[in-house]
Amino acid sequence: MKKKNILRVALVSALVVGFFAACAPEAQTPQVVEQPSQPAAQAEAPVVPTPEAPPAEQGPSGTIVVAATTEPPSIVPSRHNHGAAIPGNLMTHESLFELHYETLLPSPVLVREWSAITDYLFEFTLHEGIIFHNGEAMTAEDVEASWHWVREDPSSRANHLSAQSIEVIDRYTFRISTGEPNASFFYDLTVQGNAILPKSLIESGHDFAVQPVGSGPFTFVEWRSGDFLSYTAFEDYWNPDRAARVQDVIWRIVPEGASRTIGFEMGEIDFIYDVPAADLHRFQADPNATVVMIPSPVLNFVNLNHQVPQFENVYVRRAINMAINQEEVVEGAFDGLGFPQRGQFPLAFAGTTDAGSPPFDPQGAKDLLAEHGIDPATLAFEMIATNEEGRRASEIMQAQLADIGIPMSIVMMDAPTRTQLVTQGDYEATFSPWTTGFIISALRANFLHIDGEHQNRNHMQNQEISELIISGLATVDSDARAAIFGEANRVANEYAVMVPIHRTTTIRVFNSDLVMPQLSGLPTTLNMHSAFWVE
Repeated sequence: MKKKNILRVALVSALVVGFFAACAPEAQTPQVVEQPSQPAAQAEAPVVPTPEAPPAEQGPSGTIVVAATTEPPSIVPSRHNHGAAIPGNLMTHESLFELHYETLLPSPVLVREWSAITDYLFEFTLHEGIIFHNGEAMTAEDVEASWHWVREDPSSRANHLSAQSIEVIDRYTFRISTGEPNASFFYDLTVQGNAILPKSLIESGHDFAVQPVGSGPFTFVEWRSGDFLSYTAFEDYWNPDRAARVQDVIWRIVPEGASRTIGFEMGEIDFIYDVPAADLHRFQADPNATVVMIPSPVLNFVNLNHQVPQFENVYVRRAINMAINQEEVVEGAFDGLGFPQRGQFPLAFAGTTDAGSPPFDPQGAKDLLAEHGIDPATLAFEMIATNEEGRRASEIMQAQLADIGIPMSIVMMDAPTRTQLVTQGDYEATFSPWTTGFIISALRANFLHIDGEHQNRNHMQNQEISELIISGLATVDSDARAAIFGEANRVANEYAVMVPIHRTTTIRVFNSDLVMPQLSGLPTTLNMHSAFWVE
């Protein structure tokens, strides 16, 4: 067996910030990245030759068994907004654009060419010869039908708010209007919820939850709830450069970290999607394992529901922030992997800041509550966690809050149920990540409120923050937009919307005979079609 061990580590937090700041694109200039250069945060990684991929004409071969913690809530791309389901969606479905795995810039997939007619009207032309899994050829009519269909369900509604109308020009050409300049538009076109589906199946009422049909390099085979999902290479896939190099992918659901580790060591698992941080040293010492670590823009935090009595008061939220020692949480729950932060916005993006954030000061937290006549014993709340790391982080925060007199209990539940409760506002607090490659998604999900139309995960209503975010969305110039978001960040820090914990490090562990050419710091951007086995 060929043995190798690769370790790519973030240099310092500043490099991560610089990397993603440099990647912040102009709103209407998505880039086609032919041969992306290595980002600064990975520049000093060891250079290890990558085996040449087998020619596409040889056809796919072999099976990859992946182990993940969480079962997806749905296999229909537009019927969820959950990170656990996105990798599977990206195997079976395609959107007009994708986030490039290395630069995190929008890059065309189904689109052959595009042009800006105005700063809010864009014309797109599809590649010819794109085939859906049901054998039908994709046309602009399918894009239009998908555009309307996705709006019928609120699950991923925020991902298509930037597009206001669509017009079919000819068989392969269509135009989309944003109504006004919108910085999120091309990023929204990369989201799995905006995947293109066959018009004929939409109109016939096809149940995509039973048999998903897309145009991706894999087709869906089976889902055994609580056990696994399986996929196989699509033999009529339209793009040889993106065709699957392996025949089958088995996506196993293994909630326990120790079980994932043992399964890998016994050869039953080839790729660990959710790597147990506590076992990282075992993988690094294993000659049959490849270990990859990449800085990530993902921020872990605690959502606080502003609609429950405990968190209505800004002084309570500030006191809770002051009681939490992020360094201790990261060290105890994540083995020190990641970058602790106190700012409310993910600090990996241009314009973000921790200015105005409450400092770690437990005694100051006690004094603040006392100054405003708030009895900490009346602030008891329930924290939801969905995995081992979240539980450990919650236990550490539980002890820290107990030091200032606030009781906290911990409830474990599966991630899809938690997501549903958060969306409904039927929760008090939850340990959460927000997995995104662009800042606007995080802001819409956690801070934006528009006349009750789009309720953020914190169920917060702050007009000043919302107006700043809306202003930034309509600002085309990236520097000006970053300045606006920076001001929104400062206001959010003072308002103590939620409790930031840390920016994460994406860790991948896989069999040393498996080649994964397109790994990303964004966990959900996992291009399984590029993976292949070497002899």
